[in-house]
Amino acid sequence: MKLKNIKFSLFVLYGFICALSFYLIIINHKYKFEIKPFPTLILVTLYLIETKKYTLTYIGFLLLSLIGDVLTSIPYGFNPGIISYGLSYLLLVNAIRKYIKKETYKLLIIYLILFGFLFSVVYIFVLNDPGNSMLPIIFYGICICLVTSFILINYIESMEHANFILLIAIGFRIISDSIYAIVLFSETDVYFDIFSLSTLLISNFMFYRGFLFNEQKVTDFFDRLK
Repeated sequence: MKLKNIKFSLFVLYGFICALSFYLIIINHKYKFEIKPFPTLILVTLYLIETKKYTLTYIGFLLLSLIGDVLTSIPYGFNPGIISYGLSYLLLVNAIRKYIKKETYKLLIIYLILFGFLFSVVYIFVLNDPGNSMLPIIFYGICICLVTSFILINYIESMEHANFILLIAIGFRIISDSIYAIVLFSETDVYFDIFSLSTLLISNFMFYRGFLFNEQKVTDFFDRLK
C-alpha cells in the first residue's frame, strides 16, 4: 500500500512538472531547455521503484538519457549531451540484437539505409551550420538510425505489446529531436518548443512503460498504472 502511494505521488508530481514546464515555456522562452531533466528524473525514479529485475540496459538507458537532458540544458553541454543520448541508444541496440534472427539482417540493412536517408534530409535542410557539433550530431544520427531499425525489426518479428510501445517511443523521439534541431539552429516561436517538449515527454514515458512491459510481460498498457 505504501508503495502504491509513493507511485501515485510520483505520477502526480510528474504531471505537475510537465504542466509547469509548458507554463514556463509560454511565459518565458528561455526555459525551453532548462526544464527537460526534471520529468526524466521522475521516470527514472518510477522505474527503479516499480521494477523487480533492475535490468542494467534499461537503467543505463534512462540514466544516460537523464545525463543527456542535463548536459543539453546547460551552456556548452550540447555536444556531450547528444553523445550521451547516442550511447543510450547503443545500449538498447546491444540488448535487442540478441533477439534478432540472422536471416532478417538483410531487412535490417534496408531499414538502416532508409532511416539514414531521412536523417540526412534533416541534417542537410535543417542543420545549415552545425559548427563544431557536426561529428557529435553524425554520431547521434547513426545511433538513432540503428536503434530505430532494431526496434522495428524486433517488433515485426515478435509482434509483442512491449515492443510496440518501444516502437512508439522511438517514433516520438525522432519527431521530438527533429523539432529540437529546428528550435536549436533556427529562429522559432513558442509553439515549436511546446511541440518538441510534448513529443519528448511522450517518448520518455513510453520508454519507461515499455521497459516495464518487457520485464513484467504486461499485456495491458494501463494495467500497472492501477
